[in-house]
Amino acid sequence: MRWSKALLAVLSLAVIVVIAAGCGGGGSSTSAGGGGETSSAGGGEAGGGSEANGGESSDFKAAMILPGSANDHGYNEDGKRSAELIEKETGGTVELSEAVAVANQADVYRQYATQGYDLVIGWGGQFSDGAVQAAEEFPDTEFLVVNSNVENGSNLASMDTSIEQWQFFAGFVAAKLSKTGSVGWIGGECFPATAANLYGTEAGAKYADPKVDFKFKFTNSFEDPTKAQSAAEALIGEGVGAITGNLNNAWPGVYKAAEENNIPLVTEWVDNHEQAPSVIASSVLKSQAKFLAELAVQAQEGTLEGTFHLFPLPEDWGPIVAKTSLLPPAVFKEAEALKAKVASGQVKVPRKETCPS
Repeated sequence: MRWSKALLAVLSLAVIVVIAAGCGGGGSSTSAGGGGETSSAGGGEAGGGSEANGGESSDFKAAMILPGSANDHGYNEDGKRSAELIEKETGGTVELSEAVAVANQADVYRQYATQGYDLVIGWGGQFSDGAVQAAEEFPDTEFLVVNSNVENGSNLASMDTSIEQWQFFAGFVAAKLSKTGSVGWIGGECFPATAANLYGTEAGAKYADPKVDFKFKFTNSFEDPTKAQSAAEALIGEGVGAITGNLNNAWPGVYKAAEENNIPLVTEWVDNHEQAPSVIASSVLKSQAKFLAELAVQAQEGTLEGTFHLFPLPEDWGPIVAKTSLLPPAVFKEAEALKAKVASGQVKVPRKETCPS
């Protein structure tokens, strides 16, 4: 895949920039994301359709705005995987805008809607407000926000996984690894989905050790590694013996603090043990691609409801956590056995969406 780069300064709500039709052809690509990058998820010419749906292509056009780099080995990279699966399932194309500033979100939504995109996806609850505005202004465009609960009953939908069920295992494994009886969690911004992440993690930690001391910090940035490192150092200073969290490009800051203090980590999304092999003991293996692609197909068919869509942990989900040399085999086996109980509802993980005061 070739990636085109260009800077965009969004000067006012009245400014409309040209978003390139593709990154593999002869045209240029201009970022819609306030200094970020755009690309076609599948690596071909955007707007030309990809061979899917039995080899057939379509003129379905979707766009996705990401808060960070699609190569972050985590949350944003799962956005890229989701875009690729949408292309496969719809036969259409998905344009990615990376590193979109939250302050610019409404402009970016408007830009895609103005250019006739069928579906515009905000990858993250921090992109909810702009979607609400744009959906009102462009009633013929479908808007969908991931890890949010906004809806308008018509052209604005949202989705989330029962993230508390997945994160339950982050807390469970972290508590099993901690030698101090204390577990730390670091997050970026707080909104309903990240609150559910936090409390699900806490529930898992307390399931593993009812007496565990659970601590958390929000840094107000999913992308800033310096803030994440400071938060990790503060938690380590407070005595935590293992750390997990909900971050994007900010994770390397946590890696650094953990490496300097020999603190085991439980990361998220993919097995990224190689990023910090001396401290990443495991990762919660999760992806939203399958669920988002289902909704994109509904948008293509004109059946997507403008409501909140929630997807629980499937009973046939693969391994829930990654195996590494730092994760005791017994803990891995315990997590896998527990996964079946959570997915079946035998072990219930409460969903709490209220941010802590």
